[in-house]
Amino acid sequence: MRQELVTIPKQKFEQMKQELEVLRNSKLYKRLLEFEKNLGEGKRFTRQDLGF
Repeated sequence: MRQELVTIPKQKFEQMKQELEVLRNSKLYKRLLEFEKNLGEGKRFTRQDLGF
């Protein structure tokens, strides 16, 4: 796998770290992780099961 170096300003990096932390603490992100886990376990859901 080829690696590539990307340089960004420190302020932008700090902002990205903060945004990632906010995302990880969101209900939507936790629901997505739960959804991926259930798919990995072979569980299937309908739109009604998911609240759509």
